[in-house]
Amino acid sequence: MKTIYIFLLSILFLTGCSEDYKLDESFTLPTELSGPEEVAIDLQSSENIVLTWNGGANDGGVLLYSVLFDKGDGNFSEPIYTSQSDFGATRQLTLTHVILNKIAREAGLKTAETGKVKWTVEASRGGVVRRSQEYGEILITRPAEEIPEQLYLLGSATENQGTAPVPFRKESDGIFVIYTKLSSGNIYFTDALEDGVNYTVDSSGKLIEGDEAYNVEAEENVVRLTLNFNAKTISKDLISGVRMIWGATFDVIADMQYVGNGSFKKENVNIKFVDPNDPSTNPPSWLTWVEERYYFISTINGADVCWGRGDNVSAEQPGENEPATFYELHEFAWSQWDHLWKMSHSLNKKTCTVTIETNANNMMIHSFSDVK
Repeated sequence: MKTIYIFLLSILFLTGCSEDYKLDESFTLPTELSGPEEVAIDLQSSENIVLTWNGGANDGGVLLYSVLFDKGDGNFSEPIYTSQSDFGATRQLTLTHVILNKIAREAGLKTAETGKVKWTVEASRGGVVRRSQEYGEILITRPAEEIPEQLYLLGSATENQGTAPVPFRKESDGIFVIYTKLSSGNIYFTDALEDGVNYTVDSSGKLIEGDEAYNVEAEENVVRLTLNFNAKTISKDLISGVRMIWGATFDVIADMQYVGNGSFKKENVNIKFVDPNDPSTNPPSWLTWVEERYYFISTINGADVCWGRGDNVSAEQPGENEPATFYELHEFAWSQWDHLWKMSHSLNKKTCTVTIETNANNMMIHSFSDVK
């Protein structure tokens, strides 16, 4: 009986509460917005930009806030950037220099340019959303130099007709390289797979930010594009041939064929080390030992260069578990006995597939596979 009595009291209490409670949807919109009037973007800075405002719910409850940004002459009908306040309910928004730079870019400011961005606040409660009639302005100066960390090729002239971004290899800070084929059409560059900063080339040949692609003509040869963001330049080299040769005789081991996606390949390569006791290997008269040293010769813009080992150590026989860096290719002026590798003894008198990947884990490497 006592239990039933307590249960009935609980129902009466909860029913009374539900009848008396009513959400107070009234609130005060921000009338005072505070933030910096001027910011010079420093992408390396750890300091934050803080925007604050007043206002609140009439009953002291919680409001949700969003901050809207627009161009200097905008009216927030189509804001260029929107963000919830810190934790969604505080009267404050903390921005990094990187985010503010993105907002300035969306406002149409180019690198090294100065211009205004407007911001205002929306408050909401119980599905009711109201926007403040006040707004703040920030005079923003974007940095002159912005170096992307990664880069992709896009456009109708690419190997996949622009259906997917094609990655560049980052050669060093600010310098990106890609080997590809180009058809007639257009190309441009971006620094992210989604929502990236786009780059193009202006009429003077200078790299600039921009969404407008530029036209290129079809090339019969493989093209090497090098983008230097330190100097804002783009260069194009034509690769008309790549061959793997023996260092002792210059005989061709494999005439490499471009197979797309930045790769050169040759299948069913017949490997026979240069042997003074085997006339079929074309041994020079001075040779008294078996020679297994090799490198690659690439014809670039009509001139031969060496694609060889990157250090000055004498050619070494590879071990069983050499890292990919052992097979990394670097470009040099040709010299017969420099930058060679020694081929693994396991390849002698075998056939295999030789492959050069110009962007494998951000390296240009070669490999041997399908050994028979």
